[in-house]
Amino acid sequence: MASSNDPQGASGGDDAASHLDMPPERRAAAKAQAAMLSRTADRIARELPFGADVDDFRRALIQGAKS
Repeated sequence: MASSNDPQGASGGDDAASHLDMPPERRAAAKAQAAMLSRTADRIARELPFGADVDDFRRALIQGAKS
């Protein structure tokens, strides 16, 4: 269910930013970057110990994004 802050029900679906007006090549680049960040976040979350906190995650994510 979309919240009142989500324009045109943007939460969920394949193209959550479909309401944004941007050229197709820019949209493709943004999707590729979001996918890369998602994969990095997933990898970092799996590698961190169970007791890690949000600061540990943030530090590891920044390092992972740089490499």
